[in-house]
Amino acid sequence: MPLIGVRELGQQTAKVLRQVREKKAEYVITYQGRPVALLLPVDTEAVEATMVEASKQSVSGGWDTYARVAEQMRQAWPAGQETQKVLDEIRR
Repeated sequence: MPLIGVRELGQQTAKVLRQVREKKAEYVITYQGRPVALLLPVDTEAVEATMVEASKQSVSGGWDTYARVAEQMRQAWPAGQETQKVLDEIRR
């Protein structure tokens, strides 16, 4: 696996990524001569499927949080208080 310095990678990013994409090349990225990262080709379909699933969970998790907060507010809401009256009071 070839080594490539951060500076060289910055200067040749398009070329290096083309090698990774087309030839499945792998690189060890170095900073001041020491390895800091690996650049590896990925299985595009698997990564895209993972990204889609993660976004679904994120959206779902957001709605779960919203529902939990809404329920907490509902439970804490004073009996007999109308929402519109409370909003009118806040606006004054």
